This record gives sequence, structure tokens and C-alpha cells, in this order.
Amino acid sequence: RYFMNLTPSDIMWNTSDTGWAKSGWGSVFAPWICGSCVFVHNMPQFKPEVAAETLSRYPITTFCTAPTAFRMLVQHDVSSCKFLSLKYCLTAGEALNPEVFAKWKIQTGMDIHEGYGQTETVSL
Repeated sequence: RYFMNLTPSDIMWNTSDTGWAKSGWGSVFAPWICGSCVFVHNMPQFKPEVAAETLSRYPITTFCTAPTAFRMLVQHDVSSCKFLSLKYCLTAGEALNPEVFAKWKIQTGMDIHEGYGQTETVSL
């Protein structure tokens, strides 16, 4: 609830593959516990242009993706995209480099909230 900042009126899109623990926590348990809607997109391989178009087209309010995907998105340059509903972005797993945080903020006006990996947290 606190890390994902979810409410019952949110639409959560987590791009994690279902083979990762991140998918269970980010696409099922946390959103549903908070009463949020879960957005599902059949994207066998992450493509930044498809992700950017999806965020522009659908009323997704919360976006969670791997650090590698954020790196790809800022290289694609999403500054011309209009994410009208998006209000909260987050990532977890490997550390995200400061340049990506800065580029995302410049291109979208939003911060990326980074958490400790969900798979690693289970063992804590």
C-alpha cells in the first residue's frame, strides 16, 4: 500500500513477467489488497515504443517496471508522449542509475520511486 501508493481508484500496470516474484507482488497481491484495478498487456518482449504508447492511450495511474525498461524508455525519449493519467512510477530489483532518474524526470515531470527487490525481501 505505501510503496505502490495505491488506492481503489488506481489502475496498476506492472510489466513484470509472470515467472518473477515481482509479478505476484506487483500484479496480484498488492493491487488487489488495495482494491486497485490491474492492467494487463500481452507484450512478449518489452518494447519502449509500445510501452510509451500504452501509457499514453490507457488511463494507467501507476506504472511499475524493471530498471532496464526505464533505461530503454528514456533512451527512446518519451518527452513527446502525453501520459495524462500517470501519476506514480516505481521500480525494484537492481539499482537504477542516477542518470535514468534525471532523464525520466526531465522527459515526464515525474519521479521514479525505487524499492528494494521484492524477491530479496522475502528472505529478510
